Amino acid sequence: MFDTNVDDSTGTTAKDEPKLTLAIVEELKSKGYTQSDIARMYGVTRQYVSWIKHTYGGQLTPRELVLREFPWSVPELMTQQSPYRRMRDHGEYVATKGEGMAPVKLSQLRTFYVKLRGNVLEFDPVIPPQPGFANKGGFALRTRVDGDGDLLIRVNEHTNLTEKGRTIWRLPDTLP
Repeated sequence: MFDTNVDDSTGTTAKDEPKLTLAIVEELKSKGYTQSDIARMYGVTRQYVSWIKHTYGGQLTPRELVLREFPWSVPELMTQQSPYRRMRDHGEYVATKGEGMAPVKLSQLRTFYVKLRGNVLEFDPVIPPQPGFANKGGFALRTRVDGDGDLLIRVNEHTNLTEKGRTIWRLPDTLP
């Protein structure tokens, strides 16, 4: 079947190209294609491929499952910064115990944990840029206080911490 309508709000493909479906995404993923590969093949964004998986009940990776518990809603501009990336890596590490993670990710995660000794990570979109740490702002290291408990993060008005999240966003028992 071919899609003859382009809907920018849903990311459907151009005229005369097959519409991307969950079945296609799952089949291509099983063949080793990444979401970025699939997005390029179908002329859509990687985020749209992810949306299809999440919306239509596709098989989620351990990282995707744990990121459902991510404690903050971070503006796109701030998601390419090291603190955000390390938190995603931390979630993946907790979900997989490091199995299948790239050695460079595990090394960066160890460095991140060292930075957090005696500190926690705080997110607030109005935190100004911090060169060398969060060039776009939004993240800062704060001295740990009793109220932080064993969490890696500072809970504030920008934090949505679920019960499951409380088990994820803490220092793991075994470091990479």
